[in-house]
Amino acid sequence: MKKENAKVMVHVENLRKDFDALEVIKDVSLDVYEGEVVVLLGPSGSGKSTFLCCINRLVEATSGTIIVDGIDIMDKHTNINKARENIGMVFQHFNLFNNKKVIENIMLAPVELKIMSKDEARKKALYLLDRVGLADKADVYPSQLSGGQKQRVAIARALAMNPDLILFDEPTSALDPEMVGEVLDVMKELAQAGMTMIVVTHEIGFAREVADRIVFMDGGYIVEQGTPEEVLGNPKEKRTIDFLNKVL
Repeated sequence: MKKENAKVMVHVENLRKDFDALEVIKDVSLDVYEGEVVVLLGPSGSGKSTFLCCINRLVEATSGTIIVDGIDIMDKHTNINKARENIGMVFQHFNLFNNKKVIENIMLAPVELKIMSKDEARKKALYLLDRVGLADKADVYPSQLSGGQKQRVAIARALAMNPDLILFDEPTSALDPEMVGEVLDVMKELAQAGMTMIVVTHEIGFAREVADRIVFMDGGYIVEQGTPEEVLGNPKEKRTIDFLNKVL
């Protein structure tokens, strides 16, 4: 829910996305406020991940409005690479460069985009690795890490650009169950530090504990939204109730 005097960080209005004849997002409008943690829940194929990818234009929306921190993401004149500097993204399958050491993965974007010198980027990377509990893994390769460690490196990499918004696309779904907690702990710390986050996840416990707002999607629409207590504890819509009966 809206924080005290918070500005709108993400404004989405009447968003549609078609893949040829397949309508994946049919009509979605959503405002996310600065410092808010919004969790997207819903069955597979409901449009959650596509919605995330539209926000940073990894997927081109068919129609509608997407404004992130005052920048019109769908305007063809927008420098999308510049806009993405402010939008971190953490993927389901880590997307690390296996031929680069952990610290090089984190340093890459700030150095390539000339945001920081190599020395500055290295210092920042070491700080971020310490923050995610991997200070001793700077000089190893991703292949030497567990899945949970890889995802924590991916989070550190997303933080390296000092984004105001981080999108998480099912960040724990590729992990073994015993590794899920270590990634969720890092995400909880980010939330407590005030990071604006939109999280697609099936981790109901995380949603209940950390989300300011839960948005339930199905069939390309937002079916229901509210606080965790409202959506998880007292859902109003039949589709929400059916979904929660299967996962709780």
